[in-house]
Amino acid sequence: MPEFAKLLEQYCLKPEDAEQEELVVPCRSLVMLSASPRHTSYRRPKLLQTADLDELKRWIGVPDAAVKSRCLLDREQRAALAEAERPALVQAAPEAQKATPVAARLDALRAHAQAYLYGDSSLVSKAKPSIEKHIGLAVIGVWMFPKVKVSSGSVLFFGPGANVLVASEVEIEEGGQIVSMGPLTVRVITLKKTVPVFKYPGPGLDQVLKLVRA
Repeated sequence: MPEFAKLLEQYCLKPEDAEQEELVVPCRSLVMLSASPRHTSYRRPKLLQTADLDELKRWIGVPDAAVKSRCLLDREQRAALAEAERPALVQAAPEAQKATPVAARLDALRAHAQAYLYGDSSLVSKAKPSIEKHIGLAVIGVWMFPKVKVSSGSVLFFGPGANVLVASEVEIEEGGQIVSMGPLTVRVITLKKTVPVFKYPGPGLDQVLKLVRA
């Protein structure tokens, strides 16, 4: 399928890197996809690494053209990072750097990273070097299937960290759920919701977390 291959090209992957069988989450069950060693994952992901914020945006973010002129920062967050980046603060002795400015800077960096990835990155481009230094080497887990079906009353659960699901088709029956502990990006050609013969209520988030931690 050329469309599926084109999706995979965004991650420098090929169709032969993907699972050849469909992922079907049976009725009233939970299937885990996680890169964490703490979890027993149904499949292991393809792990991709980058220290380039623009590449990370292409992988898990939103294109600037889709969110043109949208800034996800408020005035206080902009001011907090600008104040923290002042040379006088950076060069101050450790005892002079109070916890509050450091905490405020970290919060502002996280907010700027979110704004860069999911908003118009050109509006926060000046913060890119600081964001890249803060994030370091980013690692994402990519799962690739020709088709994913989440049956009624079941849960497809993604573990911590940045997750990406690439599929030609994703079908979610009414009463089925997809839940992720971290950011989840879904790249799919066809997404559809269907009504099963028998509809089962899915577990609540608290119940899902209990099952995962058990």
